[in-house]
This record gives sequence, C-alpha cells and structure tokens, in this order.
Amino acid sequence: MNAALEGLASNPALPGTLLDRLAAMPSLASELAGRADLTASHVRTLLSHGDPSAVHILLQKGVVHPAEVPIADESVALVLTGHPDADPSLTRALAFHPDPAVRASLPEWACSLPTDVIERLSLDEAPEVVAALVTFHAVPLPVAESLSRHPSTEVRRALAADSHTPPSVLVALSTEDALARELASNPATPASIAVDLLRHHASRYFLASRTDLPAEVYEVLASEFEPGILAELAANPAVPAHVLRRLTDTRALRHVLLRNPAIPLDLLRELAPAARAEHLPRIASATPAELRELAASPQAPVRMLVATRPDLPADLLAALVADPDPVVAAATGPSATVAQLRDLVAWHGFRVFPRAALNPLCPPDLVHHMASRAPSAEIRRAIARHPNASGETLLLCLEDPQARYLAAAHPNLPVDELVGMLGSEFTARAAASNPSLPLHVMEHLAGGGGHARLVCEDEVIDPDVSAAGSPATSPVLLYRLTTHPERAVRLALAGRRDLPRRAYERLVNDPDPEVAAAARRRARDEG
Repeated sequence: MNAALEGLASNPALPGTLLDRLAAMPSLASELAGRADLTASHVRTLLSHGDPSAVHILLQKGVVHPAEVPIADESVALVLTGHPDADPSLTRALAFHPDPAVRASLPEWACSLPTDVIERLSLDEAPEVVAALVTFHAVPLPVAESLSRHPSTEVRRALAADSHTPPSVLVALSTEDALARELASNPATPASIAVDLLRHHASRYFLASRTDLPAEVYEVLASEFEPGILAELAANPAVPAHVLRRLTDTRALRHVLLRNPAIPLDLLRELAPAARAEHLPRIASATPAELRELAASPQAPVRMLVATRPDLPADLLAALVADPDPVVAAATGPSATVAQLRDLVAWHGFRVFPRAALNPLCPPDLVHHMASRAPSAEIRRAIARHPNASGETLLLCLEDPQARYLAAAHPNLPVDELVGMLGSEFTARAAASNPSLPLHVMEHLAGGGGHARLVCEDEVIDPDVSAAGSPATSPVLLYRLTTHPERAVRLALAGRRDLPRRAYERLVNDPDPEVAAAARRRARDEG
C-alpha cells in the first residue's frame, strides 16, 4: 500500500471528489471507513470491496445494518455475527462450517450464541473450537460440568481460566495440578481454592495480583526472588503495608510501589527520591489536607510529586511554581497559567522546557523560544506536536527523525517542507494526512502519483529535493536517489558531505555534467 494514499484517506480536508476516487480503491477501504463525511454512496462502495475491517468499522459506527452488508466470504460473515441485529441463521451456518479455523473464530466474533449453537460447538471434534467457546462465552452449568471431563487438556485449561466458569466447576478442576496456573489467573476461582494453589510455583505470579487473599499468602509471596512475582505484589492495593515495606530493594520495585494506589503516605515519602515527574494514583486520591502536608515537605522529590497533580488549588499551584528547586517548579509546567509558564522559563531556562512544552496553553512565542534553545530530542518532539507551534518553530525541530514525523502532520508546517516530506517513506503518510496539504497535491496523489510535485509560480520542485538534502534521510534512500530522473534531486545529493562512498561513485559518472562536476568536487573535498 502507498503510504501517501493511506495518509490522504484520513486527511480531514479531503474534498468529496477525491473521496469518491479513493473509495473505489479496495486497499483503502479500512482507512476510509472511519471517516465522518461518508455518504450513503461511499458506504455502498466500501462494502462492495468485502474488506472485513471496513465492515467492522462501518457496523460500529452505525452507518449500515447487517442486512445491508454483502457477504463476500467467511471473514465478513464472522464480523456480522458480532452485531446484535445479525441474522441468527448466519451464526448457525458458521457453526457447521467445514473449516475448524472458521468454527473456532465464531465464538470470538459473535456477540451472543443461541443455545443450540453452544451445544453444537461444545461437541465439536476440534479441541480448539471447544476451547474458543468456553473462552469467549458463558456456557450452561451442565455443559461446563461435561467439559471439565473433556479429554483435551486445551479445553480444560480454557475452562479453568475463564471467568464465566461456575465456581463448582472450578473447584472440581482444582484437583488437576496441570491446571494450577489457569486457576490462579482466574478471578472467579474461589479464594479458598486459590490459597491452596500457592504450593504450585507456576501459580504464584497470578496469585500475587489477586486482591482477595489472606495476608499470610502475600507474606509468603514476598519471600520470592522472581522479579515478576514481586512486581505484581508491589502493585497490588490489597497487600498489607508491612508487606509492601519489604519490597523496596530494587529501583524497579520502588517505581512499581510508587504507582500502588494504596501506598501509605510515609512510604511514599520514603520512596519519593526514586520517583519520576508523573501523576501517581496516591497523589490523585490525596485529600486537600494531605496535599498541603506533602507540599510543605522539606524533601524536594515529595513536593515534585504534588506538583504533577493537574487540579491543584490556585494558591498551592502558585507556591509550587515559585519553588526554588527547578525539578519541583518544572513539574507544574503542564498545569501552569501562561504567566506562570513565562516565569518558569525565565527562572529555570531549559530545565523546565520538557514539561512546559506539554502545556497546551503555551503561547507561540514561548514555544519558539524553547525550540530555538532545545537541548534534547525529547523537547523537540513535544514542540513538534504542540498546537501553537508556528511554521518557523517547526522548522527548528526537523533534525530529529521522530520530531520530523510529528511535524509532518502539523497544519502549521510550511507548505514547501510539507510537500517535500511526501518524498520520504518515513514521513509520507503523516504529510499526506495534513489538512494543510494543497489541493493540487492531493489531486496528484489521488491520481496515482507516488509523490507530489509542488508548483511555485513557474517552478516545479520535486519533493525528493528536500529528501536529498535532509539529514533524516536514510543512507539506503540516499543511494536510491542517485538514479532519480530529476536533475535537481541528483544535484542536491552531489552537494552533501555525508553520502555513502558508492553514492559518490555513481554521481561522478552522472550523465549531467553539472551533477558529475559537483560530485567530483565534493569527493575531492572529502578525500
């Protein structure tokens, strides 16, 4: 699939005439199905392609009824069974399909199964079909009891892991040691049975995340050495505080503990030096009194955690903005007012840039100021997606490949740079989705052009000229461009200092004398 066409299909500024043209392309059906401006004619055209993803999207949007969908193949039929208004006879027909892969997919897709279909699938000769049935649908108690004695371990495992399985059946399955892992992972397994599973080491990872076990079980699990088990335990809000305090040995565990919504405040204070500037659940649930108590802490990391909360009282936010510690002050960046943002940047400079750039209120001049002094790719990426970044500002962010990709979709990107990005495989989709893309460029893309050509008065500029001069262009693409039919592209390449040696060798033999001469000069300079 042409990446530029995919991007164009999602462009909100795509005119209706071009939408008509793209709708006729089967490969774009799923991309176009999500658009809000589809007419009834567009919907019929998209349905005619028989793309199951497109059908699924159109059904979810409610723009088509199952009875209106032509059934091109089994994949479309399966999608239809997921709609509550689907014809039950379709579900019954698929339950008898000769391909077991289709029968196994039916329970996953169908939003409901008639009783007779459940019975039919429960007796299916293919174990994967029966396993799919109990994984995605509740079955009657007699059926579940029968399947608990099924000869296939795959079926019994699926039954043991399914939250719909009746407790009495889970109790019966607990006599089979091979099912310990599945039973432990099932929240419907009775706590009394889960406790007994502690003797199976394979079950402990899943038991560590359960919230209904006795304290002594968590104490036993805290003696484990496996990082995965300890991490699940550290994240569990039901684990007693005295057990949580035993889980502070590693940096990774401390980070998990900090995200536990039930962490005691004194333990949060103790672990605060390991925290990042992120909004933690315990800070989100803190009372106003707790927030003020934490904000008055002599420990800067504790104050920083409070500063990340987005709904602080105005006086508390102002106090944290004025905090002398730049880490604390910077944490307020996403929530600060415009005046406070200006103060933060004036007081602390680049140290507050990463968080300040996340604030949607940041004015264009301040965004530009940060971009012109950005010391890291992280800041340039935040600025490249900022709604207030001007075209001039975005140009400052293009050296970083990821920021360049983000800028390609920004409506304020200068048009010549935007069109040039269509020539790069990395940015073509994002650029084509940009609502600022000129209409004549959209028309070229929709007409089958692999990339667009920008016309500026009397000059035609191939977008690959920008790719040829961009530091973000890969060496592989640079080498390919040495045979580009446009002289301007090859001339731009010949002037680079960082071309692969084989690319220079090809350019010095270019049929255009000017390109060859430029390449020879650059080769001599580099030699």
